[in-house]
Amino acid sequence: MRLLLPVLVVLAAATPAAASSRYDVDGPRSVRVGERVAFTVTGARPGERVEVSLAPTINRGGNCCGVTVRGAQADVDGVAKLRFRWPRTYFNGSRRVRWKTAAKADVIAYGDEGRGIAVVRVKRR
Repeated sequence: MRLLLPVLVVLAAATPAAASSRYDVDGPRSVRVGERVAFTVTGARPGERVEVSLAPTINRGGNCCGVTVRGAQADVDGVAKLRFRWPRTYFNGSRRVRWKTAAKADVIAYGDEGRGIAVVRVKRR
């Protein structure tokens, strides 16, 4: 019995935790500032609210930069259609910054259960 308990503890610690779901984000590969764009997110729960954040790829993993735009609700198949106009600026701390020409941006879709990323190239008018 004394040997069984440590073995069970090790086995319990080795089992993987429930992973959050991963969304598939599909949309244009390049965007222009001010352009109307549409992204499709699949893999969400039916009725789940999916939000979108735009951030420079160079700052991925940080918490300094980006802007949140409109979200959408997933339909019965778990598909959300996100439509918005690409903003001229994003926040870098409390300061508004214009997108650089040919910069890469992360389109991050997130909801209650998961998250997905698409990378786009930002072009100026």
